[in-house]
Amino acid sequence: MKSKWSRTSTWVAAALTVIGLASAAPNASAVIPAAQVIDGPSADLREVGGVAMAADGTGGMVYRKLVSGRSHIFAAQFVDGKWSEAQRVDVGANQQFDSSWPAIAAGNDGRLVVVWVQEFGASDRMFSAALQPGSERFEDPVPVDLAVGDAALGTYPQVSMSASGQAFVTYRVVTDSVAVTAPPGNVYAEYRVARFGGQYWSGIGTTLNRNPASASPKPSAFNRPRIGIDQAGNAVAAWQELDDDFVPRVYARRIFGAGVGLARQVSPSKIDGKPVSAAADRFDLSVGRNGEAAIVWRQNPSARSGFTRQRIFVALSGDMYSTQAATFGSPTPADGGGSDGPREGVGGISVSVAGPIASVTFGLGSNATRVVTAYDGASDPVLPLDDGVGLTAAPSSIGLLTAEGASAWLWRRATTERNSLTLVERTIDGERVVRSLFTASPGAIDGISMAGSGIGDALVGFAQGVGPRRRVAAAWIDSPPLAVNVQTPIDAVRTKTVPLAWDRARHAIGGVTYSVEVDGEVVVSDLKVNQWSLPAAGLSNGRHSVAVTVTDSAGQSATGPAGSFRIDRLAPAARVATSGRTVSVKVSDIPSRFGAGLDLSRVAVSFGDGRRAAGVSSASHRYAKAGRYRVAVSASDLLGNSTTTVRSVSVR
Repeated sequence: MKSKWSRTSTWVAAALTVIGLASAAPNASAVIPAAQVIDGPSADLREVGGVAMAADGTGGMVYRKLVSGRSHIFAAQFVDGKWSEAQRVDVGANQQFDSSWPAIAAGNDGRLVVVWVQEFGASDRMFSAALQPGSERFEDPVPVDLAVGDAALGTYPQVSMSASGQAFVTYRVVTDSVAVTAPPGNVYAEYRVARFGGQYWSGIGTTLNRNPASASPKPSAFNRPRIGIDQAGNAVAAWQELDDDFVPRVYARRIFGAGVGLARQVSPSKIDGKPVSAAADRFDLSVGRNGEAAIVWRQNPSARSGFTRQRIFVALSGDMYSTQAATFGSPTPADGGGSDGPREGVGGISVSVAGPIASVTFGLGSNATRVVTAYDGASDPVLPLDDGVGLTAAPSSIGLLTAEGASAWLWRRATTERNSLTLVERTIDGERVVRSLFTASPGAIDGISMAGSGIGDALVGFAQGVGPRRRVAAAWIDSPPLAVNVQTPIDAVRTKTVPLAWDRARHAIGGVTYSVEVDGEVVVSDLKVNQWSLPAAGLSNGRHSVAVTVTDSAGQSATGPAGSFRIDRLAPAARVATSGRTVSVKVSDIPSRFGAGLDLSRVAVSFGDGRRAAGVSSASHRYAKAGRYRVAVSASDLLGNSTTTVRSVSVR
């Protein structure tokens, strides 16, 4: 890990002098367009519920807006680098009151699912609407949970969808907000999960709570329950709950198609052997493609904990194929502050996991300097992402990580000239792009959200301004396509064409084309398929190199490693020599460095005196008497290149 991720550290350090600038123009390594207004300006706009992005680069945004004095849910779809017009999704006879708590998730082929809460008398209700592949309109709302209590107390739903369209939603239902038996600042709540099968929702048969009789911290954006789904449709959920000593801890469960795993305590009661009796009060969860998971949390100090300042810790759980998938590992410091923690207060934190590595992004102090570090059980040095000048208070930073090593970071910036977001993309090749995001509306930015495709692309959503000038906007990172390996014939060929093939490039936004380069020269371009028959007529005998370049619709390209193939149109050669009355014959395929090899079954030698040899590459024969003889050798290689060699020899 150190050798791989030291490149990340080196890049971040080198970029410090430029990231603090307002903007840097995108280069050919990645594309970040300017922010696009999705809705507004309008005094009716409320908060952004979030953005979501699938592995194929499609996605969407959800937000809340007043219509005729009522708050309703609107969503816009993102496909092929374009945003559709936003549409209201909470429609129908049972959606006449105020809607709240919008959340969104995305699957491949343009799938979207949106959840929200609709006011309804004594107990509010949660609904969902789905946008199916190829559809332009969301389907009619369907119920998720018809009894979520008073949503205003803190439902905070989060929804996550796999590429194939399976989804989970987790949310909080406050069952008693004024219980005198709970410690001050706590409530009694259920953490519920529902599963989406493509059209309807069903419960998992239990709540997440470790102990239904335990209280939970008073709801906030920092302790909202979280969930993430992997490519197989399994999920990991995390929440906060008081342990048996009434200390708020972070817990997690795995959720499978056939059941729910055990509740695991992630933020421990002891760190380095010392008791921690203070709350873990902020946390974040990330789930990777193969079920690997990471949870980061802010840990407050206690009397005998061994540290006196707030700390950040992260714990990892193995992927679905690992024996470490059953639980989370020991906490690893993620703040670089040593045993006593950072000297500035810890602000907002986020985590992103890919394989055995987690990337943590967080803010420090009043200037909220962003720093990032990577893990596989140990941490790299913490590095700043910005110059610490003109930054608003946390939470405002988000980070994303891919298995290939690409990264993205987003944070909020406030200067006398303009309030903006800084969006940074680092490609797998170490190239960086920096973009300043803002709208024409003056004022603060809120509702920041970022989601990725898993290969470097990302969607960003936010709102800016207040009153009649408020706008909802979005931006995106269009990451370069990933390079492909070319597949060539294993054996030498003498056919009229050489068959070449390669995997389809992993790319999210827009289409790609392929070009083929042979011996350093492009021989074909603009291919839309992942195979091609290379004409061999103009190619000489011998070994040739070949590579495939992938180019996306934005002009970004990636060239894969070179492969090779062999052309062999040369027949085997025979050498005939005499010594006294002995004649020797040796047959070989030439040249040996690229020849296909002899077909021994088609090697035959006639020595001219009635004696013969066959099936061997060398033979010798002693003539019984002197004279002149005619030696004939016929041979073929494995490709069918054949020859007949005739020599007259005289022996005494």
